[in-house]
Amino acid sequence: MRLLMSVTSLLLLALAANGCSDSSGPQSTETQWVVGEWSAFTSPPDKFLGMSLVLHGTTVTGPGNWCDNLVCGTTSVTGTVAGNTVHMVTTFDTGQIETFDGTLESTNTIVGSETEVSAGGQTQLPVAQTFQRIMVDPV
Repeated sequence: MRLLMSVTSLLLLALAANGCSDSSGPQSTETQWVVGEWSAFTSPPDKFLGMSLVLHGTTVTGPGNWCDNLVCGTTSVTGTVAGNTVHMVTTFDTGQIETFDGTLESTNTIVGSETEVSAGGQTQLPVAQTFQRIMVDPV
């Protein structure tokens, strides 16, 4: 009887420990670089795109904001990371969608190209895009 109770206790403990684990598995330090605050200033110089990225396995997500000629709004980002490459889709509150494909150039710079699809469905040619890590001072 004690053996049955011990085996049952161990089984319940193992199930509880498994239930508390991250189902996406451990995050590789190889992909951790994408986590944090990023921004891009584009031409003309009054255009800005910022995002706060988190990582779940190889999926990257996060909220963001944008400004263009003193008009500002919000965005949401979804994508994937593999090694030092990233694919992101940014959806703007205006209905515009931008797709970005790039690589980590340094610990603070992602370089690539983005393609924009307007709310009306028109696709623009890819343009160069660079994101810089925003350094946040600790509290």
